[in-house]
Amino acid sequence: HTHTHTVISHGCSGNQFVVFDDVPLYWDAWDVMDYHLQTRKPVVEVVSPVQIASPGGLRGSVTFTLRISDKSTITQEIILDVMCPYIKFNTQVLHHVSLYQVQYSGTVDTMCPYIKFNTQVWGHKWADLSEHGFGVSLLNDSKYGYSVHQNTMTLSLLRAPKAPDANADMGSHQFTYAVMPHTGDCGEQFWSVVVWLWSVVLWLWSVVVSSSVLQ
Repeated sequence: HTHTHTVISHGCSGNQFVVFDDVPLYWDAWDVMDYHLQTRKPVVEVVSPVQIASPGGLRGSVTFTLRISDKSTITQEIILDVMCPYIKFNTQVLHHVSLYQVQYSGTVDTMCPYIKFNTQVWGHKWADLSEHGFGVSLLNDSKYGYSVHQNTMTLSLLRAPKAPDANADMGSHQFTYAVMPHTGDCGEQFWSVVVWLWSVVLWLWSVVVSSSVLQ
């Protein structure tokens, strides 16, 4: 279904990576303190600028790399497939920074002034921010921490707690999330089908890649 609603609010950003100081008072791997919001730092240093990976046809995509720290980078391919209702973000992170939390942030153009909280909550596979007749869903394959403040949706990607595992989240990570504008209401039954299709597509892609490697 085609619509002309603006997805990203004027003057705001979508698909913005940000980092926060992550120094809980008690339980490193479980607690996230309110004051970490005051340490917000956008990830803006470019290592590799945007370049075309797939020129179009059935799939168009671009790639780029940003620097989180001296030893940590984010490389991402942004993918738009023909007849696909969402924009997909294949992401690889080389993560070697301690006591930081890495998040995705996007500001959505919806009229929801009653949403005032900014507390992270758990969620499996998707979260949605909607008004009557229009909304935006944030899908992902392996992340579980969402937060919403007014019209900004955030997905926590990585942390680096020091206890009980001193090497938690260190190393190389690959994950995918997607942004899906939609008309109508957010019906749980409908999204169950969307998420199932999303999971099947990722699984089939993994099988095809694995088979090509073995040949």
